[in-house]
Amino acid sequence: MAEPSKVIHIRNVGHEITEADLLQLLQPFGSISKLVMLRGKNQALLQMQDIHSSVSALQYYSGVQPSIRGRHVYMQFSSHQELTTDQSSHSRNSDQESEPNRILLATVHHVLYPITVEILHQVFKAYGYVEKIVKFQKSAGFQALIQYQSRHEAVEALAALHGRNIYDGCCQLDIQYSNLSELQVHFNNERTRDFTNPSLPTEQRPRPSQQGFPDPGGLHPFQQPGGITDGKSCNDCSCIWWNFTAWSDRYQ
Repeated sequence: MAEPSKVIHIRNVGHEITEADLLQLLQPFGSISKLVMLRGKNQALLQMQDIHSSVSALQYYSGVQPSIRGRHVYMQFSSHQELTTDQSSHSRNSDQESEPNRILLATVHHVLYPITVEILHQVFKAYGYVEKIVKFQKSAGFQALIQYQSRHEAVEALAALHGRNIYDGCCQLDIQYSNLSELQVHFNNERTRDFTNPSLPTEQRPRPSQQGFPDPGGLHPFQQPGGITDGKSCNDCSCIWWNFTAWSDRYQ
């Protein structure tokens, strides 16, 4: 067993588990001074005010399986005796880029309802002028790139939105800075949008077919992309999106 420490290492911390969940789990044993969410590793580091508090917590949970939102989590003493100021943060993912950028990369976890460009714009525009949005699906799940007019606006948006849910109980935002300097948007459609250039076409226009060859547009018709999921209508749920003033009175 590791040497007792004020710092507790927590494993199997899923993306649905928030900082508030971890605080609620360990606050009965004493004051918590620092917390680091290691989202990329599904882990967390939590520092109690003193060793007595962390020992009490681990002694208790050695006989009781801690569980958050139906997921078992596992605790042990960390090899760190103290978390530094740079390590600890209540609003930033430790895996995020350290250098702020005006372009944000947002990963949406636990997607139950469609996330459209319009919804993303409504969420992020409260913190500044959103120039461009590109959404896509990768192995990490649903992701989107959001480009602000200034770096200051992106910093404010990340601090306010990281870890928040777009809808009540689902669609959690995991935000970090992108290393891109400019988003290249050629079409204004359901996947990409340039709000600085509303005259962009909605799709690529097919080239004129050559004589003796079939029209490629007939062979490969353009398909409008569908939603992420066939979730029920927002009218059927009590979600933050439906009553958006629950987030900020700046959503107008």
